[in-house]
Amino acid sequence: MSKDDHISDAARLPGGPAPISPQELPEDVAFPEELPPTGPAVVTAAVKAIGGDPEVEGMVDAVGKTRVDVLTCHNAPVPGSTTWSTVTLHTQPNELPMASGESLEIRAELMAVGLPDSDVMGKVLGSCAFAVLQDHWMMAPGVVFGDVVSLYDPQTTTPHIVWCHPFTATELGAVDIEDDLTVHWLVAMPITEAERQWLEAHDYDAFANLLDEHEVTYSDLRRKSVV
Repeated sequence: MSKDDHISDAARLPGGPAPISPQELPEDVAFPEELPPTGPAVVTAAVKAIGGDPEVEGMVDAVGKTRVDVLTCHNAPVPGSTTWSTVTLHTQPNELPMASGESLEIRAELMAVGLPDSDVMGKVLGSCAFAVLQDHWMMAPGVVFGDVVSLYDPQTTTPHIVWCHPFTATELGAVDIEDDLTVHWLVAMPITEAERQWLEAHDYDAFANLLDEHEVTYSDLRRKSVV
């Protein structure tokens, strides 16, 4: 078994968040009638919290069947960097298992931050979004999506990502979009294999504290492991 045999085909996205040529896509994907009714409010909340120079573009999966809309904020959270955020994943069910044996429905959007002149994390976000849409991967703090960074950066020391509370845009932790809809953003934190194993042996809160103690640069895809 190769190191990424467990990765869904939905998570193998060639290319990045570039403009789409409608002629190359099925009509219902190339020309969606509109964002979902809640889409504009989600975009507005994300732009207000993230800042930068925003634009919304579509991303499609490897076979051109599934589309997700992504907000790209150039020069955010700091000049030169880029923040990508999905804006339509909140329409997808996202049931989180509870200790009681019940499940809790939490609607979410995913976000990633990239270094200047690098679109790796934008591509990673696209792969993760399609894994959610097509294979129903769970979105929650502490959930690891394995080997998604190394798909696009074979030299990375941080092949996995763990979803964290949105520390780059804290206002997006919980946003009331409608009376009965609260959307929670999660930000991708690239981690090493050793850190993944440490997280598995402990818990998310302990891991978040560990990263804080070591003042980890979250956008450095070639950093040393903290464990």
